[in-house]
Amino acid sequence: MKHYDGAGVIVVGGGHAGVEAALAAARLGVETLLVTADFSRVCTLPCNPSIGGSAKGQLVREIDALGGEMGRLIDRSSLHVRFLNESKGPAVRALRAQADKPLYARLAREVLSAQRGLEIHEALVEDLIVEAGVVRGVVTSGGEGLFGRCVVLATGTFLGGRIFRGEHSEAAGRLDEPPAIGLSRALRRLGFTMGRLKTGTPPRIDRDTVETSRMVEQPPSPVPLTFSYRSPAVFAGPQLPCYITHTTPETHRLVRENLHRSPLYGLDLIRGIGPRYCPSIEDKVVKFAHNPSHQIFIEPEGWDEPTWYVGGFSTSLPAEVQERMLRSLPGLEGVRMVRPGYAVEYDMVAPTQLESTLETRRISGLFHCGQLNGTSGYEEAAAQGLVAGINAALKVKGKPPLRLGRTDSYIGTMIDDLVTKGVDEPYRMLTSRAEHRIVLRHDNADLRLSPLGHAIGLLDDEAYEAFVARRGAIEAGIAACERTRLPELLINNVRLAAGTTLAEALRRPEIGFADVAHLVEIEREIGERVAIELKCAGYVRRQQVAIERALRDEAVTIPDDFAFDEVRALSREAREKLSRHRPRTLGAAGRVPGVTPADVAILSILLAKRARERPAAVGG
Repeated sequence: MKHYDGAGVIVVGGGHAGVEAALAAARLGVETLLVTADFSRVCTLPCNPSIGGSAKGQLVREIDALGGEMGRLIDRSSLHVRFLNESKGPAVRALRAQADKPLYARLAREVLSAQRGLEIHEALVEDLIVEAGVVRGVVTSGGEGLFGRCVVLATGTFLGGRIFRGEHSEAAGRLDEPPAIGLSRALRRLGFTMGRLKTGTPPRIDRDTVETSRMVEQPPSPVPLTFSYRSPAVFAGPQLPCYITHTTPETHRLVRENLHRSPLYGLDLIRGIGPRYCPSIEDKVVKFAHNPSHQIFIEPEGWDEPTWYVGGFSTSLPAEVQERMLRSLPGLEGVRMVRPGYAVEYDMVAPTQLESTLETRRISGLFHCGQLNGTSGYEEAAAQGLVAGINAALKVKGKPPLRLGRTDSYIGTMIDDLVTKGVDEPYRMLTSRAEHRIVLRHDNADLRLSPLGHAIGLLDDEAYEAFVARRGAIEAGIAACERTRLPELLINNVRLAAGTTLAEALRRPEIGFADVAHLVEIEREIGERVAIELKCAGYVRRQQVAIERALRDEAVTIPDDFAFDEVRALSREAREKLSRHRPRTLGAAGRVPGVTPADVAILSILLAKRARERPAAVGG
């Protein structure tokens, strides 16, 4: 039996959320125990072996700026990296990298094994030890009690997990891995509101049986690109191309003719709600029947791996049907399927039962992160794991928690969405969810979050000093551009009058730093960031007005005993929703679905009146 003398953090689960949580807690000086069923399968990238992408890339950059690990892991194992949305501007630009799947997992294990203050324990957690509303530890399937001050649950798809392929189904969190059934029962017994969600994975194919000449090649970036500010700007290894093919009428015919064998449709075995933004091929054919074709992405899983990933082809149809479907795709006519796809259904806990720290309101010291909270994706999970691990450690140390908000990060936006609005389908981070995305860009995550990461104690001195130097170089670069005046020039068909400053030139959308780099002594990477800062400055100033207004609303706290249901001036829906969600601030109240601006105005008046007259009075 393990005992941490009331001063440790226990992290349950070895996926991306669990890894970030365990590393963060240990690096903050708290004795930490990571409990996972099989350490050899930590961070195995069970679905697409890629990190980043639209909005997700911003999450990875923010994880790194705070001192997390995901960015460095992918930089050390990346075999295909490139920017997405470059033509759409810096607010939605995002980095995406394909990983060498075995290497990424091995690096994660090495980092965990080398971390001081972190112990690995292989076991399946089946129950929680709770006394008087406070978590005290966990119980394993072998009856072993593990005690600690805080517990972080990062269970992924294992909570009540069940996999499906055609007529076959079995209890599993992933293929050949047992689910956590007892822990699901324990959470229900403790009174948590739970739901059921579904995800899936596509088949894997033998790379030697693919005819890439019939596909569209996606080349990687010709220059090194990194997620981590702490990574050297070098390629981890040879950069490999990815490929695009597409479904055909034959593909769609095979899907329609076999829907009666689909656990999602004809067999009606799956009750969980699947991800809207990553639908199965069955969903694509049924729900988007007007589309004659869908893009399919063929991507390597490693430098020496014999398998390729078939992106956009998630399915739970029988294996023999999947192979016929694959062979209907251009370039895959003679393909050999190595492993068929399958669907996974699992339990989640409604995230509206969490504080913005990711600590549960019902049980003190218990934190939830990742797919347990209804999210999808490695990046969303890792970001939550980082926040949960930080806050568990801070709670053990008796320090104030970390609370990220919508105005400072994509991570804060995601967490606020979860705890305020909840989920009715797997949540995926999107740039459209971030109303302040002009400020929350991919390029400036360090400017926004590295001082905070260092103040907490997670971002080390060496990384912070590098950040300070980088920030100074950007400020100096902007100043140099503001004072450098140009002769009359024609750049990209834009005529610049004599005396135009370099800053004014860079504010023009047609002119990039590469066009004027020879006119000023600024290192290329810093120059690119200077150009983005100058181009976005006007938009940022306008958005700061909205941010200041939002911060004023966030500063208005709602007392725990405020009786929303007694405020008859509020709409009935608002009274019901506010009583259920119990928002902590006026700003959060305004984001509860069903609460109107008129309801927020009424609350604002009542809260101001209460603050003036009787701060401890019952609301309403």
